[in-house]
Parts: sequence; C-alpha cells; structure tokens
Amino acid sequence: MMDAKKNSKSLRILDILAAHPEGLKFSVLQRLLWEMSHMTPFTRDLRGYWCTNLLGGSMYHAGILRFFATKGADGLWRRNDVPHNGRPWATMNAA
Repeated sequence: MMDAKKNSKSLRILDILAAHPEGLKFSVLQRLLWEMSHMTPFTRDLRGYWCTNLLGGSMYHAGILRFFATKGADGLWRRNDVPHNGRPWATMNAA
C-alpha cells in the first residue's frame, strides 16, 4: 500500500479544490500540501514542494491539477468534472 499516503494528500487537495469553486492560486495549493507534510514553517524557498505531482513534467505523468482541475483565465485552479473514484493516481495511470 505504498500509494496510500500520496493518495490521501491528492484526495485532500481535490476535495479542497471542490470546496472552493471560486478557485485557488497555485501558491495556496503548494502551501496546503507543505502544511500537510511538514511541521517547519513554510518559506518562499520551499514553494517547489510537490510541483511535479501537481503539474507533472515532460518525463513524468500529466500532474494531478492538469488531469483533475482547470486553470481559469484569472490564473486560479478549479476542480473539473473528471471522476477519480477515490484513487486519482490509478485513474490517471489508466487513462
């Protein structure tokens, strides 16, 4: 069950996005993820934490935001209607 911790954070981020239909800035999502994982204070130097999992990369997966959220013209991320059935990473890998 190696992915349980990853899925837990992923599900929490997707739930947070769903609870904020007005959208959230990427930096807010980074801060929330940092606070879920660490006890040390969040600083500007730590903004890159979890970026690959959120946005993906050319050599990696698409990223949870690019798959389950949409970035609006205002720059805010909003949850889209793609279902994940409680397992976002399994859903992304199957697509």
